Amino acid sequence: MDDILIQQTEDTPEINFSAKTGLLKFAGRAYSNEINAIFVKLNAWLDEYLKNPNDSTTITLQLDYSNTVFNRLVFEFIKKSKAIIDLGKNLHIKWYHYKDDEDSIDSCALLSKVINMKIETIELD
Repeated sequence: MDDILIQQTEDTPEINFSAKTGLLKFAGRAYSNEINAIFVKLNAWLDEYLKNPNDSTTITLQLDYSNTVFNRLVFEFIKKSKAIIDLGKNLHIKWYHYKDDEDSIDSCALLSKVINMKIETIELD
């Protein structure tokens, strides 16, 4: 299974998914109007990964800014990723945020509630 590496641009995040390590990373800014097309590719990758996931999968979100469309898509992606748990494997979610970024903290809390799963929060300087 091929990895996915999408370089960060001004309005799209870096996306780095490794099937070998089980690390799925989103980092940067996410407000592109083309984000739906990117998630078509990411969801297809996830469908394939779910056929044989690693014993442990970690999704990391280190976003400086994200719009509502991206948030909705990433929430759906993470909800779909919970199938990893149903397969008897471990799923960890790490949410990086700046100390005073209330919007990010609130988004993390909402996601945790929606997916009914604890998310590890990591404060950045």
